[in-house]
Amino acid sequence: MAPGLFSGAKKRNGSLLDAPIEDQISEIRDDIASLAKLLSQRGADASKDVRSRAYEASKDVRGRAHDARDQAEAGLQDLLENGEALFAELRSRYSVTEKQVRQTVRQHPVATLGAAAALGLLVAALIRR
Repeated sequence: MAPGLFSGAKKRNGSLLDAPIEDQISEIRDDIASLAKLLSQRGADASKDVRSRAYEASKDVRGRAHDARDQAEAGLQDLLENGEALFAELRSRYSVTEKQVRQTVRQHPVATLGAAAALGLLVAALIRR
């Protein structure tokens, strides 16, 4: 049987036999001190366990955040590269179109003036409404 309250005294029907009150008080104090020590130890163990779990959780969260940041940076880098390539392509197409327009205007100056005048009249008519 494990030691408990009043472990040193003999009991019968829940009462101590032949033990002076000072011994009973001393034994109760010892039992209370043992209980306090046990509770303190369990609290310390639980605190260590909670701290350990919290540390592991924070490491996991930091790792996931780092991974998400790396993915975001990689995606942003890809987006920038694609944007630069698209901009270069648009610049090239604009240059080609500009050359074609200049060539067409030089070849057909009267038709170009007529088209510009017709476009101007159309815009003016739409604006009046």
